[in-house]
Amino acid sequence: MTFIEAVRSCLSQYAGFQGRAPRSEFWWFSLFTLLVDLAIMLVGGMLISGTIMNIQANGESVASWYAMTAPNWMMSLAHLALFLPTLAVTVRRLHDVGRSGWWIFIMLVPLFGLLLLLFWWVQPSQPQTNAYGPSPLPAPWPAR
Repeated sequence: MTFIEAVRSCLSQYAGFQGRAPRSEFWWFSLFTLLVDLAIMLVGGMLISGTIMNIQANGESVASWYAMTAPNWMMSLAHLALFLPTLAVTVRRLHDVGRSGWWIFIMLVPLFGLLLLLFWWVQPSQPQTNAYGPSPLPAPWPAR
């Protein structure tokens, strides 16, 4: 699965918790969310620097908290928009390795939970049909 296919798949299954997601779909969408965050930080930084320069040019003082909090509304909006697709692809990825989506709550256990989830996220897909559906990967070539 390519980057564009993965993003398209995750956004089209916005709140689809049924089925399975291969590693490529999960990791490409994770990269997409990281790139969205970086783009928002870049745009927010440009907006802030322009605002700070404009305020200082007018002779006013600028509060340091303003420089840190102003782009947060954009980041919050992006996180809100991507929350459900990220949660859905994470649950489908757990399904792909034969785990229930409820295992996502193990993330609440500090360090251990995240390491366990990371271990499952990097595992290869189960090639056979499991309780959550058929394998999302194409069938392998028949052995000769």
